[in-house]
Amino acid sequence: MTDVSSEKDGLELDLNRIALNFSQNSLSNQSLYSSFSDSNLSGNSQLALQFFFTFNANYYSMRFVSFNSMIAEYGFTEIKQTDSSTIRNKSLDRLLFSTDYTQRSWDFDLGFESFEAGPFLKASYQTEFNPTPALGRRHIINYVLGAKLFDGKYIKSLYFDFFGEHDLNRTTEFNGFGAELGISLEYWLNKSVRFLYSMNFKHYIIDFRGSRILPEYQFLIETRIEANLFRTLSISPTLRYYRLKAKDIEIPASNLILGVSLNFGKVLKPAAKPLDKYQFLY
Repeated sequence: MTDVSSEKDGLELDLNRIALNFSQNSLSNQSLYSSFSDSNLSGNSQLALQFFFTFNANYYSMRFVSFNSMIAEYGFTEIKQTDSSTIRNKSLDRLLFSTDYTQRSWDFDLGFESFEAGPFLKASYQTEFNPTPALGRRHIINYVLGAKLFDGKYIKSLYFDFFGEHDLNRTTEFNGFGAELGISLEYWLNKSVRFLYSMNFKHYIIDFRGSRILPEYQFLIETRIEANLFRTLSISPTLRYYRLKAKDIEIPASNLILGVSLNFGKVLKPAAKPLDKYQFLY
């Protein structure tokens, strides 16, 4: 273990992910066979699409890292009914901006795994592309204080923190405090295939006066296996599960997305390796 790492220095621009997740179910003339006991012809034609975008702009200094990210997610399900009319429901809508200051306090090398660790501060703002009917547009501010492991070979991020959250929408106004745990893992099965896993759990401890909603916990898990098709283009089966439980509602709500994603990702500008103290530029 050393006090600081010298693996990265300077600005890193990472177009981490542009992805389209899709699934389609097409039926025709199913109403004519409603008396038949054939489950293959039940329901309505459906098209489900989800779009994911992640961009990171990180700055590495000898003693600290500034992690900055923009995350955009949008999805919908379109149902074609037997009378040829369609219904479109929004299934996913999030636009998140965050900035993070992480102290590079320790550098660990365990042989099979190496990573950095340190305390961090983080602030974020979350909104949505289309306001939810009857609720209006969400405006959520979070501020975080915690500690984490980061930039490992397998452990890309492992963090625990305490957070404050404020929802500025008057319909869903919320002011609270809680604890958060999360992890991101990456493992290359071979040169062309990698396994990705991420999990986030938020537990709300205190709800301040004036809050119109009373969340108890949020849980999000996403996993996929990416197979390279060509350079920066890959395809992956994807599983994403979200669960929300409120203190005043007995039964939790959830959203499960299963599908196939087409992904694009590229490091636009890698962080440089700092010069050794005996090296000079000519």
